[in-house]
Amino acid sequence: MISVNQRECNKRMTGEPTALWRWSGAEISAAVRRGDVSVVEVVESVYARIAAVNPMINGIVHMDRERALADAGALDRRRQAGEPLGPLAGVPVSVKLNVDVDGEATSNGNPLWLDRIAGEDSGVVSNLRRAGAVVIGRTNTPPHSFRWFTENPVYGRTFNPWSAAITSGGSSGGAGAAVASGMGPIAHGTDIAGSIRYPAYVNGVVGLRATTGRIPAFQATAPRRFYGLQAMSAQGPLTRTISDARLALEAMASDGGIDPIWVDARLHYEDDERPTDVALVDEISGIDIDPEIRQALLSAGAALANAGYTVERVALPDILQGMELWQSIVMSECRLGMLAAVDAMHDATISTPVHHMAACAPDLSLSGYAEAIASRDEMRRKWNIRFQRYPLVLMPTSCRLPLRWDADQGSVDEMRGLLEVQSPLMAVAMCGLPGLHVPTGLAHSLPLGVQLVAPAFREMRLLHAGAIIEAAHGALIPQLWDQRSGLAG
Repeated sequence: MISVNQRECNKRMTGEPTALWRWSGAEISAAVRRGDVSVVEVVESVYARIAAVNPMINGIVHMDRERALADAGALDRRRQAGEPLGPLAGVPVSVKLNVDVDGEATSNGNPLWLDRIAGEDSGVVSNLRRAGAVVIGRTNTPPHSFRWFTENPVYGRTFNPWSAAITSGGSSGGAGAAVASGMGPIAHGTDIAGSIRYPAYVNGVVGLRATTGRIPAFQATAPRRFYGLQAMSAQGPLTRTISDARLALEAMASDGGIDPIWVDARLHYEDDERPTDVALVDEISGIDIDPEIRQALLSAGAALANAGYTVERVALPDILQGMELWQSIVMSECRLGMLAAVDAMHDATISTPVHHMAACAPDLSLSGYAEAIASRDEMRRKWNIRFQRYPLVLMPTSCRLPLRWDADQGSVDEMRGLLEVQSPLMAVAMCGLPGLHVPTGLAHSLPLGVQLVAPAFREMRLLHAGAIIEAAHGALIPQLWDQRSGLAG
């Protein structure tokens, strides 16, 4: 782990402070607006980095380099003409394969969907472009964005830059691995069961799941969404720094367009940066939390306490219940079509875990499904009551150290155990809440971190507390950044 300023990190590692791909999004935007660097220079630097490491990582699986450089040139001309540029002026961003980018396939990792060509940008992509970002590529995902492991029959496996033996996460595994290995400072991700936060965890980067409804989600290639997607799915950034997550959130959430669930909610509150009471959750009934993760939680709690927060150990009795409700709702909907779509691919890497997840969920009648939705509302109310006492919750992202590949390919009982250790991810998503993963260091040479959770639409409270934890622990830089010979570990 390296705890240094980004620019000093550049100098210390290579003596090349002008290696623009190493810069944070905030640094790039400021330098572009000052005229210190051109957007074309920045984009070319990132593409050079992609050429150097993506053959090992396979995080970015599609690029329209010609369009990206044309967009970069247009931004440079606007700056030269004195026109105002957005908060992400010239910042390279990647976009996950499961949202629409004009003229490109929204395959979502399914080889049967390669002809789903988007006729327009989705709302989140439009917002990023309007903020001055340059889309430099698409990041890999498992089929239907439905695993904590990223591989598919079209593009293959995305490798973790820390070790080829552990998962790159999912479903935004391409995004997490790309950011961690220097292929752009900001990546777009989506999250319905931890698909931003888990890849952030295992790749050692920051991952913010915004509140459901904060960032527009409608896209023309998939205009109809079941209730679970509407109520639990969210989007957000994966970045190397908290400050970049803040910049990216502000851009991604800026406009809802025609999105039916987007909420024009305020981003900033006067008490966002005010120390508050924190519920520290280092025990979950029925689940053993790895001791290294418990230590990371205590360390993060100490950092917050040193900054004036009041941190108390609190038990959350409904984490497993949240996972079970998620299963009841989402897997009921999966039985209406997704299982058949998965089977049509004839790919065991996705069909085995999805069918085993379905086997772990009750096969509900319509009344049972309605009861599960009602129970979800009751659980959200309980969380809101808890937030009145503890406006911030510090809890595990996952209860286990980063998983080895294919940990979801075993038996139904093994899947049930996997769901339990991932329940902190699923319970937060089930309630539609915002969650932030913050790296805290290494355990056994692999990334370690914690999750912060706040009430709906209080992402800035998360980011301020996350910045305190980040300052105390530093940023994680994979060995890959100093290697040319292959993957670390």
